[in-house]
Amino acid sequence: MPDKRTVCSLADSIVFDYVPGSIRNVIDKNIRISEDIKALVRGMKDETLVVTDRGAYIIKKGKCNFFSYDTILADKNVHRVYRRGRFEIPLKQKGRVRLPDESKEPDFGPDPAPNVVNFAWHKSELFRKAEEILSVNKELHDNKTGLSHASKIEKNDTVLELLEEIRNLNEQLAKLKEEKTCHGDLPE
Repeated sequence: MPDKRTVCSLADSIVFDYVPGSIRNVIDKNIRISEDIKALVRGMKDETLVVTDRGAYIIKKGKCNFFSYDTILADKNVHRVYRRGRFEIPLKQKGRVRLPDESKEPDFGPDPAPNVVNFAWHKSELFRKAEEILSVNKELHDNKTGLSHASKIEKNDTVLELLEEIRNLNEQLAKLKEEKTCHGDLPE
């Protein structure tokens, strides 16, 4: 289990980029007022990523595509392709969208897929922070709905520390039981 402070700080963190009026209008029309916007980062050519507590939205060419946490895979989202960045929301559907450098013919233009935001590479840190926020909120959603998956935050060291703490607590419990049987004065 990840450190509670890390999860809380990432779940509560907010990333906002400059948003032009045309994108704001699309957001106002498509995102409910009750949704909590966690990250909003603008890509190239008015492409925008919006992460909320319900899922992620990608706005492209005035269209708003919604991806709920139920359809999103926990995966790495930020990639560098040629001289630009690419933020892909990996989906559970059949047929993964291939990166341009994976195809036989190179594609030097922006990716037109509805689950991809193309961005100038200097914004990579904003998109990486949005990726962390998306990952943590997906994990929180999965925990609420009963789905579980391996946490990106969780490290083997943390697991080993927790196992060591459990061993120590079990040893202390065994000692208490021994003292109880020897002295007979400890309640159960």
